[in-house]
Amino acid sequence: MKKAEKTGMKYHAIGETFNDYCIIRKREMKYRQNGKPYLVIEVGDQSGRLKGRIWNDAAKYYQQYPVGCIVKLRAIIQVFQSRRELKILNIRIITKSDAVSLHQLLPKSDKDLQKLQSQLDQQLALIENPYLHALMQKLFANRPFAEAFYIAPSGKLWHHNYLGGTLEHTTTLLALADVLTAHYPQIDKDLLRCGIVCHYAGKVSEYALDGFIEFSDWGRLLGYAAMGIRIVENAIEEIENFPGELRKKLLHLIIIHQSGEENKSRILPMTLEAVVLKHLISLDGNTNALCRITEKDALPDSRWSKYIPLLGRFVYVGKKHKQTGSQKN
Repeated sequence: MKKAEKTGMKYHAIGETFNDYCIIRKREMKYRQNGKPYLVIEVGDQSGRLKGRIWNDAAKYYQQYPVGCIVKLRAIIQVFQSRRELKILNIRIITKSDAVSLHQLLPKSDKDLQKLQSQLDQQLALIENPYLHALMQKLFANRPFAEAFYIAPSGKLWHHNYLGGTLEHTTTLLALADVLTAHYPQIDKDLLRCGIVCHYAGKVSEYALDGFIEFSDWGRLLGYAAMGIRIVENAIEEIENFPGELRKKLLHLIIIHQSGEENKSRILPMTLEAVVLKHLISLDGNTNALCRITEKDALPDSRWSKYIPLLGRFVYVGKKHKQTGSQKN
């Protein structure tokens, strides 16, 4: 079966023309040395995000093109200050005749989500502990939760930052856990499997998906771990005689690996399964992010990526094949 061609601005080669729909993610008025204003906008589509500059009539465009509006953009992919950028040729707000929705512009996993759902079901069926098995059944019998879990992103910008990202990340972690538990029988396999899924329960509410991925109010105020604990505890309360010791260990797996790790009050992994989970998350998350960087963000004329602040280093890409892209005129 032929693999579907990837589309979007980030898959166009330098010098190619991008002519398609995107959404305004950010905008900022700046000024040249002579005091004349220009507008910097960041636009996004299903492939990612790029910046562009509007040099003339900046104030007019700033008023007419708010964050969140969908536009039809014609631009040339170029290099500006060692970064991929858009040289904007024409831009307009869409009309009803364009028939494009916010959902169409969201980045999506290139994996088969139905296949991933099947893999998740197979993994959950392997859980032998009756209480953990009942917990998984109760969570995914809740249709709104299950549907939200299957499409939720796992990140905003760094890793698995697309529709289906949480499902993809979860199934990968479960597969990695199988490999590790085969070497270390001391690991409670059922607890680790259940912890991998429950760790991401709060992802169903962490992000708003209005044309681009942004934190919801609850996601920013509480974080996915706090929301996940509430979801899982509510489900546990409905399971008769759920063991207290098992509950403690499971909830501990949800609260670790929070963002903002500079916070001295964070909860560190304190069980074998928690240490394993933290490192598996880091392994898959960073691998996914670096695959994205090397595929879409390294410039054709460089062997290196841009500086990655989160990693504190550049990433060596090496010799790259000539990029190709589908040009739309």
